[in-house]
Amino acid sequence: MTPPTHNCAICGDLLIAVEAALNQTWFSTGFGSSQLQIRMKGKGWMQFMKPGRSAAGFYCTKCGALTIAPSIRSHRKELGLE
Repeated sequence: MTPPTHNCAICGDLLIAVEAALNQTWFSTGFGSSQLQIRMKGKGWMQFMKPGRSAAGFYCTKCGALTIAPSIRSHRKELGLE
């Protein structure tokens, strides 16, 4: 069985499956914080991904576009994905 193919919304080239994650580097002080946030027009910032949680994604090797699925359950629920 051949896996389904997907095309990049930006350049139209084929996408490859990847795993996306925020890999945090800790400072010597013990502090560090990373979270990927998104904001839709007219709305506040929403947490999309934070360290320690990975997500399925697709990467375009031609233009570098990355498509990832949110890994935060409350965000997925707010978007109607759960």
